[in-house]
Amino acid sequence: MAQTISHRAGWDADADTVYRVLVDADHLEARLKELGGKDPALVERTVDDSGARLKLRHSVAVEFLPSIIRKFTGGDLILDRVETWTPDAGGGYRGTFDVTVRGLPGKLTGTQGLHDVEDGSQSTIDGRAEVPVPFVAGKIESIVNEQVSGLLDAEDEFTRRWIAEHG
Repeated sequence: MAQTISHRAGWDADADTVYRVLVDADHLEARLKELGGKDPALVERTVDDSGARLKLRHSVAVEFLPSIIRKFTGGDLILDRVETWTPDAGGGYRGTFDVTVRGLPGKLTGTQGLHDVEDGSQSTIDGRAEVPVPFVAGKIESIVNEQVSGLLDAEDEFTRRWIAEHG
């Protein structure tokens, strides 16, 4: 049975400002360097008036992984993540994300949004982790959700610092 992930973040800047930072190459490279683990990469970045498509690679060192995950990956946990963003007709931005973990069957997929609120903007992420492995699927899904949730929190904090320093 799939497990859900839900993440919310409030921003002191409007949605347009946060979006521009979230898809900015310099920001993404710096964020990956700080938070992406071993050999992180901005694999693909396409941004135009119709939106954005980003492909990122992150890793979690094997020494931080439970043995159940190590059995499948044989080493570091490598996360390949694809994000899309499009302008929302009502203002703000909507998109999708897809995370696959090398060596593990299944994936984490969902939707993301970024919209103005009274004192800035709010981002939302809602998704599902699905690992079709009998008997251990729930445990693996829980670990993937935990790792991704921690990464999202750290990325939010990095982005807040970036906005404060770079405007």
